[in-house]
Amino acid sequence: MMKNTELKGYMTIVAVLLALFTIYQFITQQLFYDHLKNDSITAWGEITARLVEQHPENEAEIMKVLTSHSSDSSKYQEKGREILRQYGLYEDLESELFPLLNNHMLSHNQFIFWGLFCFGFMLLLANYMQYKMVFNKIRQLTSTAKKIIDGDYSVVINENKEGDLAKLAASFRSMKDIIRKSMQGLLEERDFLRQILQDISHQLKTPLSTISIYNEMLLNESLPRQQQVQLLQNNDVQISRMNVLIQNLLKVAKIDARAISFDKEPANLVETIEEVLDRLETMISDNHMSIDWDAPEEIVVVHDKIWMQEALLNLLKNAIEHSKPGGKIIIQVKDTPIYTELVIQDFGEGIAAEELPHIFDRFYKAGGSKKHDSSGIGLALVKAIIEAHQALIKVESERYTYTKFTITFIKF
Repeated sequence: MMKNTELKGYMTIVAVLLALFTIYQFITQQLFYDHLKNDSITAWGEITARLVEQHPENEAEIMKVLTSHSSDSSKYQEKGREILRQYGLYEDLESELFPLLNNHMLSHNQFIFWGLFCFGFMLLLANYMQYKMVFNKIRQLTSTAKKIIDGDYSVVINENKEGDLAKLAASFRSMKDIIRKSMQGLLEERDFLRQILQDISHQLKTPLSTISIYNEMLLNESLPRQQQVQLLQNNDVQISRMNVLIQNLLKVAKIDARAISFDKEPANLVETIEEVLDRLETMISDNHMSIDWDAPEEIVVVHDKIWMQEALLNLLKNAIEHSKPGGKIIIQVKDTPIYTELVIQDFGEGIAAEELPHIFDRFYKAGGSKKHDSSGIGLALVKAIIEAHQALIKVESERYTYTKFTITFIKF
């Protein structure tokens, strides 16, 4: 509670007002006593002067009575009350019949009344100012919350003091950041989903149209059997292309949406590469390719073996498909204490300099590529997998000379 600056400030104001009121009451009482004392001295001085004037010999006795030093004061006190009663002055008589005392009491009561009035007014004013400040801040937070709900995340919530309002403001700031990030994430996901749907629609349009045309031709009963078989084979090719395209698209989409948990662990990168080469053995043989691959027995790199094979398979297939039959592919691995570098280089058709910045873009196809049935998704998938391993990939190429992909695995 003592950390609440609002409550602490209010209690301080009340304590100061209470101290001021106490001092005021003390001064008022002291003034009342001083006036009463002065009037008593004046009245008794007059009585004493008259008595001494008439009976000078009783002056000492009179002073003893006034200073309460008389030995038989109780006897004379009772006689004095009897004399006063004869003039109608009793103890239970209204104070208005004692003019001097009545004036002092009226004055004293007025002081007390105005003191209470001023104290009450200052207390109400302090309450009003305190609650006005608190409710102003609450209204500001309410207005800020409405702006945040309306999507305005530029609002600033300033509350640098300690206390519950400061904690509330800090919670609002945290809430604003969380909502902003969540909304930004939702917008990015919506844009991502829209882009994926557009990409799928665009890429499936051509094979679907081709299949539709072939099917219409197949419905012609007069078509020779040989042409029917050829059309069915063409349909099968188109369906295979669609299947590969959809599978790769789904893989890229899952990686981009962080829906895949990579099982990364220290593993032998050399073994991963050799398994990919085994899977491509038939393709390498059919194209009479030679693989220049001279690596140490083991180089340990933290990676997901299955997904890394997917990336390397795409890179090596690209290298084979864009090389002339009988060509050569170089695979090199360089291991240092800081990083491990993997290079895959072919000497085929190469990539034009103006196209290099775009080859990792989804569905991008190099203009001079001889592979016209490419979906343009393979290298985008490679880049997504490599970056998911916190690794780097770059490409260097010269038209009709070479293409070199370099993957760098950072060890720290």
